[in-house]
Amino acid sequence: MQPASNPARFPPRLLITGALTAAAACASWWLMVRGPAPCDTLAPLTVLATLAAFLISVCFRQMGRHTSRASRWFLVACLVLAAATIFTDFRFVRRYRGFCEQMRQSVPATPQSH
Repeated sequence: MQPASNPARFPPRLLITGALTAAAACASWWLMVRGPAPCDTLAPLTVLATLAAFLISVCFRQMGRHTSRASRWFLVACLVLAAATIFTDFRFVRRYRGFCEQMRQSVPATPQSH
């Protein structure tokens, strides 16, 4: 006799996807709010936005495999969180890109001493 399966329990792959999505969103938030100067966070935020885009593709792929209603809603929540991460990262990078470029051009290049 097989043990009764718990319908509220998610498969490990879904939990990993959710954890990665939450980690990308938290890292993105930390870089925007608590991180170093805005010019130092543009490249990491671009990487996190790319990771969020990859996680969106993973969520869509898992939608075909996991057909239960709870799994689908969990994946939709992951999709929304990843999309919000991409959107906020894009807005932040777009806002500070011009400012950082002006700062780089205004600072004269210092010669390297060997």
